[in-house]
Amino acid sequence: AGEKTPKDAKTRLQELLQARNLPLPVYELVAVGGEDHARVFDVACHVAEFSITTGGSGTSRRAAEQAAAELALAQVQARLSHAD
Repeated sequence: AGEKTPKDAKTRLQELLQARNLPLPVYELVAVGGEDHARVFDVACHVAEFSITTGGSGTSRRAAEQAAAELALAQVQARLSHAD
């Protein structure tokens, strides 16, 4: 049996919410800065069901979304563990 590639934070967050029939997170590009050769993307991740908004930065929009999702995932997991 081969090892599975670990799922990224966006996928894990989406699956966690889907498993509970909750709305999916919404990603919003907040800002793009830096020089042309060194762009920095700022993205917000909104999880409406829990009134959570997190931010992430990265050298690509995808990287910024992953950073924001990682923080949101941790907060959603914390809320769910307190709810059980």
